[in-house]
Amino acid sequence: LVASDDYLSILAAHMISAIVTAAACGMQMVASLTPFPETLIVGRFITTVFSPLSDAALILYFQEILPSSLRSTMSSQFSTGYAVMCLLGMLLGHEDILGNSLPVLLFVLVIPGVIPTLIIVLLPETPKFLTISRHDSDCALASLAFYQGEHGALQAQLANCSLKAKRSFHCIITTSHLRRAFALSIAALVGTLPFFPILQNSTHFFTFLNMAQLSSSFLMVLLTFSCITSTFIVDKLPRMTMLLTVETSCLMFFSSFVLGAELGFKYMAVIGIFAFAFLYGVGVGPVAWSTPPELLPLQYRSAMFCLCYGFHSLLVVLTNFATVSLLGPTYPYAYRCVYVCKPSKTSQQ
Repeated sequence: LVASDDYLSILAAHMISAIVTAAACGMQMVASLTPFPETLIVGRFITTVFSPLSDAALILYFQEILPSSLRSTMSSQFSTGYAVMCLLGMLLGHEDILGNSLPVLLFVLVIPGVIPTLIIVLLPETPKFLTISRHDSDCALASLAFYQGEHGALQAQLANCSLKAKRSFHCIITTSHLRRAFALSIAALVGTLPFFPILQNSTHFFTFLNMAQLSSSFLMVLLTFSCITSTFIVDKLPRMTMLLTVETSCLMFFSSFVLGAELGFKYMAVIGIFAFAFLYGVGVGPVAWSTPPELLPLQYRSAMFCLCYGFHSLLVVLTNFATVSLLGPTYPYAYRCVYVCKPSKTSQQ
């Protein structure tokens, strides 16, 4: 849906995802008040389908409206926003704040879908969509001025945009240098895989280590702080050097978490997981997610990012199931087998 920007703009895709996700969350809330759990399952399924759509649309939206000097900095805000929402969700889910009322907890999820929709309605379409799909150069110029302000290079940017017609998935698969860019993008995104089981099971991990469950909230606070820090340094360091250095450090601290948990050194494990979260927020998440669209010209970015996002989602599902199925006494070994080898492939790339 996002890649079909000949017919549907990135902005429209983002709006559709926000509206449908909010409606699905409302469906889940209503279902919690009825004796029909099937409705809640359907609402959850719809949310799962459309929530990633908004993630993809947001990153591509930044790529289309921002000047090249700001794309990396603003794309890193995706990870910051994700971390903030994780922290907010964890805090609101605490029983001392909203209690144990399932309808109340599910209603809170409707709010993030309604507010973005009201904001998106006021924004103009992206210059790329207006130029290539609508063939409306006047509106495209006005849109470019809205997003970037008035400056002398607007006409040149618009002319450059009009030359970049959209390309399909087929071009990426059949063109050798585009395939190499796709492989490099996937290699960069593989380094993000350990984050998701940690995010979902952090409370269990700290309980296993005989640490206070509040430690998982501190972990999210640290992740949020590190993502904000990344915003100020991502444009000041070479991208690939930063990614490879931080991912190598993440691998070392991740290994210390595994060894500490297995050998009974709980403070070694805690330091390892906190250091991993900090480094992930500084250099892995913000850089890895901005890599796929930035490796290619504008006309390939939607298709490339959607291919990478789909493949990455598949890897997340597979590795999450592999990890969760081995939780308990064997979970350190599960992490070592599933993840320790995978990020090293990124370093080799």
